[in-house]
Amino acid sequence: MSTLKTAVLATAFALCAVPGALAAGSSLQLIIGGEAYDGPPKFEVTFDGKVLGEGAVNAAIDTATAGRFADAADKTPYVQSFAFDIPEDLFKPGGEVRVRLVNEAYGGDGSNRDRNLYLAAVAVNGRAVTVSGLSTQGTTASTENELLGEFLVLKDGNVEGVSRAPTGGWPLPDATIAAAQPVAEPVTTEVAAVAEEPAAVKAPVAVTALKLPETGEGDKPVATASLAAADEPTANPACNRDELYNVVGFNESSNDLTPKLMERLDQIVADIGEQKCKVLVTGYSSRAGNHATNALFAIERAQNVLAYLRQAGLKFEKVSATGAGATEQFGETFYANRRVVISVAP
Repeated sequence: MSTLKTAVLATAFALCAVPGALAAGSSLQLIIGGEAYDGPPKFEVTFDGKVLGEGAVNAAIDTATAGRFADAADKTPYVQSFAFDIPEDLFKPGGEVRVRLVNEAYGGDGSNRDRNLYLAAVAVNGRAVTVSGLSTQGTTASTENELLGEFLVLKDGNVEGVSRAPTGGWPLPDATIAAAQPVAEPVTTEVAAVAEEPAAVKAPVAVTALKLPETGEGDKPVATASLAAADEPTANPACNRDELYNVVGFNESSNDLTPKLMERLDQIVADIGEQKCKVLVTGYSSRAGNHATNALFAIERAQNVLAYLRQAGLKFEKVSATGAGATEQFGETFYANRRVVISVAP
C-alpha cells in the first residue's frame, strides 16, 4: 500500500438523507465517530450560537467490550452521519458551527472505558470543512487541537469542536451545482491510497464537473446536500414515473462523467421526457480510502449527474442530490459500488 500526499479540497459533500426526502432550505451535516461507555456519546450542535439539536452516535465502539476507537483498524462501523435543518432566519454565510459532547463518562485511571466524540467533517448547504479546518475551543479559553488521523477529538464537555465558515462563506441553499462556489485553499494531508481494480482511461466531461484528487475512496460516512429546483412552473405533463435508474461505471477515484455514463443518462432523460417529476439523485462510492474523501466522491458524483440532467433539459417538480458514502450493497467489487441511483416519483 503506497502513501500519497494529496490536497483534500473542502468542496461540497453531503451526509445522511432520509430516502425520498426532497427538502429545500439550509441544512447542516456532520460526520462523527464515537466511543461508548455505558451508553453512546451524545452531542449538541449549534449554528451562529443557536442550538440546532442533539444527536447520539449509536454506532460508537463499545470501549467495555470492543476496545478503543484509535486502535480499530477499520473505523467505518463506528462513524455516523447526521443532518440538521437551519432555520431560514438563522442562516448566515459566516455562521460558526460548534459541536459539544454533553454526556461525558470515564471509567477511571487505568480503564479503557470512556465516552468520546471524533469529528471528521462539517458541511453547510453542501460546502464541507474537514479536519484541517476544524479546531477546539474551551468553554473558558482556547485549547490545543487533539487529532486522531482525520478526526478532531472531543473528550469532554469543556471543549467544543468549531468550524468557522470557509473562505467566501457558506453557500446559499439554492446554489446551483454547475456554478462553483469559492473554495478554501487546498490542505495537504497524508492519506493511504488503496488500490482498486484497474480503471479505464478518463474521458473528457461534457458538463462542469467538480474535481477531486486521486486519493482513493474511503470508509463509511454518509452524506447529503439538498438542492432546491429553480424551475418555473410550465405546461409539462404530470409525472407517471415510479422508477429507480442505476448509473454504473465511474472510474476509481473519479467523479467524472465518461461517455458511457453520459450515454446512460441520455437514455434516462429520454425515458422521462417532458414529465416533471420528483427526483432524488444518490451517489455512492466504494470502501477504499478515508471517510471525508469518500463522502466527497459520493456527493460530487450525484451533483455531476444532476448537473447533466439539468443541462439535458430535464424538468423537476422537486430535486435533491445526495451522497450516501461508501457501500458494499451492490456487490463485492469496488466497480459495482461506484454508482449513482436516480429515484423518480410522481
